[in-house]
Amino acid sequence: MEQQFKKLLQKTKAQKEQKDPLFKSFEGALFQNSAWFFQFQDNAIPLIESAHSPMIIAPNSKVVKVLDEVVIVIAKTGLTFLSEVLFVGDTFADEGDDLLGKMIAAMKLSGIEFHRYPMEEELDNVVDLAKNLEEPTSATQKLFEIIAEKRPKVVVSLGATVTNILLGKREKLSTIHGQFFEKRIGECVYSLMPIFHPDFLIINPNMKRTAWTDLQKVMERIGKI
Repeated sequence: MEQQFKKLLQKTKAQKEQKDPLFKSFEGALFQNSAWFFQFQDNAIPLIESAHSPMIIAPNSKVVKVLDEVVIVIAKTGLTFLSEVLFVGDTFADEGDDLLGKMIAAMKLSGIEFHRYPMEEELDNVVDLAKNLEEPTSATQKLFEIIAEKRPKVVVSLGATVTNILLGKREKLSTIHGQFFEKRIGECVYSLMPIFHPDFLIINPNMKRTAWTDLQKVMERIGKI
């Protein structure tokens, strides 16, 4: 047992000094700069709670054994976020005032940190919102797919229509705007934040401050403030 303990200490020191062959591998490079979960058994727990958002370890996670009994779990899907914020329900068509673009700039989001997804007119025709979550229309399915593809920490839903689609029920935006709703699509876990639509804000400029207050909550969630 004493020899095994000494061996463990030696390898740990080698890792810290980046002399261990592990760091030449892809998994090792990830491990070096990431807060990975260590498990001393071969069974990985399904959920890890981070400071801001939950992250899922997928069932098909790759398990790499290091230092005899120490196991590093590296998930192929579902463990990392690929973007900070996804704005859905965007109606800007390269003409007029791009209020959403100004908001994004004020949020200090770089080009790789956010994505904008346009509003699909077909979403307006959904009647049974709860059923639409189980049997989505083609437009709803595309929305689900873009969320799963971009894997954002936060989805900002612009306006009532797309908000109700993602919630699966009809809610008054005036009541729920600025609140976080924890949602999941497949392996993707994200926080949904509804805000007033930019088109509404252009017509009702007195509501811009309210929308900005909501977006500041998003900034805080992703570590911008």
